[in-house]
Amino acid sequence: MATIQKFTRSKGIVYRVLIRKAGTKPISKTFTSKKLAIQFAQSIDSNREFLEAYGYKNKKDIKLSLLISEYLNIDYKGKDKVEHSRKLRVWLETLGDVLIKDIKTNNITDSLGTLPSHLSNASINRHKAAISGVLTYGCRRGYIKINPAKLVPYLEENNERIRFLSEAERTRLFSSCRASQWDKLYLLVLLAITTGARKGELTKLGWGDIDFDRRTAYVATTKNGQPKVLPLTDSVIKELQLFDTKDNSLIFASKVKEDVAYCFTKPWKKALEDADIKDFRFHDLRHSCASYLAQSGASLLEIADVLGHKQISVTKRYAHLCIEHKVSLINRVMGDL
Repeated sequence: MATIQKFTRSKGIVYRVLIRKAGTKPISKTFTSKKLAIQFAQSIDSNREFLEAYGYKNKKDIKLSLLISEYLNIDYKGKDKVEHSRKLRVWLETLGDVLIKDIKTNNITDSLGTLPSHLSNASINRHKAAISGVLTYGCRRGYIKINPAKLVPYLEENNERIRFLSEAERTRLFSSCRASQWDKLYLLVLLAITTGARKGELTKLGWGDIDFDRRTAYVATTKNGQPKVLPLTDSVIKELQLFDTKDNSLIFASKVKEDVAYCFTKPWKKALEDADIKDFRFHDLRHSCASYLAQSGASLLEIADVLGHKQISVTKRYAHLCIEHKVSLINRVMGDL
């Protein structure tokens, strides 16, 4: 049922898996290696339930769990498939056994209501967007006519929060991180403050991504889907050299599974408690980096470049800090005129 075709393109050779069934639209997926193409074809051919989800029986009798599987394997083109799959697990738990034709707006709303109460509106909206993408795919395939998730309004998001460490707070946090039972907490926090990188970007770094000669770290995939290079300070380089394993393992690897990042929630919370720092999230280290840059005279364009913002409008939240620096500068230089 599944055949593999080889094509030569400008960027090299690719392999396309083609699935044909009489009376249905052909389905194809392209891979950069033959091995991946074979694995995908075998997974399709060996899974009868999965084939039924493609419409080889009654299109109206597809469960959401099978539609999600089809969407992730065939249609999803995003960079972070693991994170997207994590968001969709919520929907598998609440509506996985429900036929997609029976899913209504209230089902979407009720499922969103099962999310942890500490999640922000932005995070809840990302979960809704995840299932909406799946159901939109179901509409395109002709399985359903309406995407009920589109009828659920997005929650209002407030992304203007700027909480950054004062000099005294930073000193106390560094001290408590150095005293942490997890010996790499100080390194992680130092990296976050000096590079402005996101938590996921840092925890996915491997030793092979560090160039000690050029003093840089290579981030293969960012939230925006684009790779970037992080300049590293002397203090970061010195701290990294203390742990360098000279292989390609994760820098912040779990002590149980080397290919999984260490879960540092407990040591992080304890460090904040020991440092007597209130109302502060790990993501606020990124805000701290941007705020320090703004207060030191960096322009919004320079800050956007460091943080990896595609839209300057996102960086404008730091504009008032740049203005405060300009006012101080003007008064210091021009005050006696």
